[in-house]
Amino acid sequence: MAGAEVTPRAHALKLARRDVPVFPCKQDKAPLTKHAFLDATTDPQLIHDWWIRWPNALIGVPTGTKFVALDLDLQHREAQDWYERANLPSTRTHITRSGGRHLLFRPHADVRCSAGKIWPHVDTRGHGGFLIWWPATGLEVLHHNVLAPVPDCILQAVKPAPAPTTPSTPFAWPECFSDNKIAGIIRTIATARAGERNALTYWGACRLAELVALNLIDHHTALDLVVEAATRTGIPWTEAHRTALSAFRSSL
Repeated sequence: MAGAEVTPRAHALKLARRDVPVFPCKQDKAPLTKHAFLDATTDPQLIHDWWIRWPNALIGVPTGTKFVALDLDLQHREAQDWYERANLPSTRTHITRSGGRHLLFRPHADVRCSAGKIWPHVDTRGHGGFLIWWPATGLEVLHHNVLAPVPDCILQAVKPAPAPTTPSTPFAWPECFSDNKIAGIIRTIATARAGERNALTYWGACRLAELVALNLIDHHTALDLVVEAATRTGIPWTEAHRTALSAFRSSL
């Protein structure tokens, strides 16, 4: 007799037992919870309740702590060409719904979220991001038991800008500012509808620039978060980056 089908809830609970936090997402990959990846948990009761409420929800997994990822949109020729010549090591690889690839690597502080920084349609997911766990939908996994270090070619491509030489004054987080505030700004950008995407990208970048000015978040991280969120609405990376930079220059 064939085994019973593994439901999204069962798969989410299985990940939690392996100490991988999860949260539910819509079929368009937008988070279903208020604070997106910041709500991710390994609490079995909360996971049970979420998937009872949303039984067909996709499983979102935060990136940065357990692993970082290379996100390849292989429906685009540019990404295909890059992937063919990149000579990447074998590592756990998820086939995505669109036919792309998520390549998982060991956590590394220099790998943050980026869109098109390495190559067009070749993105990274690190601290402050998440990906959909496509194996839960029955899609293929390659190299199940391998988690390779991030290749040097990727680290060089995403290397952060040098830190400013002028030391910043330490600043204690006021009660009104928290990770939830940052998450709310990013969520507003990432869920913007057609006709308001550029305006909300600019607005969100201005809000994060204010936090940069208060030393509550560093400039590089804030810019990456805005661009990452904006590209998820369909704005091209170059346009999102240009809008964010304009807002940062205006605010700072």
